Amino acid sequence: MIAMGVLLTVSAAAQTANPDAPPPVREQEGPIKVLNEPPRKEPPRPPSALDRLRLGGSVGPLSFGTYTSIGVSPVAGYQVTDRLALGGGLSYTYSSYRDPYSNIKSNSNSYGGRFFGMFKVFESINLNAEYESLNVEYPDYTARLFRRTWLNSAMVGASYSTPIGGRFIRAFNLIVLYNLSYNSLVNPSDRTQNIYPNSSPLVIRAVLF
Repeated sequence: MIAMGVLLTVSAAAQTANPDAPPPVREQEGPIKVLNEPPRKEPPRPPSALDRLRLGGSVGPLSFGTYTSIGVSPVAGYQVTDRLALGGGLSYTYSSYRDPYSNIKSNSNSYGGRFFGMFKVFESINLNAEYESLNVEYPDYTARLFRRTWLNSAMVGASYSTPIGGRFIRAFNLIVLYNLSYNSLVNPSDRTQNIYPNSSPLVIRAVLF
């Protein structure tokens, strides 16, 4: 035992005296562990057709006075690109007109559809274009009865969008349009009377889309 202790002491001293000597070999305690690689980031998945679907609706045109009109229009659309959305919808408008001479009030209903495009210029600013076709009622003063006719309108304008974070209803949009066809939408029996269900060519809509 004394001899073994002396040998161990001599061996340790030799290692200390010779720093260039290789370190003692240790027995392996098990397989070498490999650290897990960091998770790879998957490339973003392109949006599906369902992801590009947009739904919503609008309120308008709105006007009050000699002409009173309240309109609603459910819409559906498709996000073609990050900037461009196309869609269409149905329209219904209740209108009332008070004759300034006789003070007689008449009510009517109009219905139809529209197609529209919205192009994002800046983060919240869009350019808008729309084609609308409405079936409206008008008084035929010659025959002394009410008739119905189709009014076709081309509109252009702009909108301001506030995101709301929905999957299909993405933003609240305040849209201001100018009806390029307004002056031609007149009563066939009285060319001085405009029969479009809005009192001016300016159309304002509040749209969830």
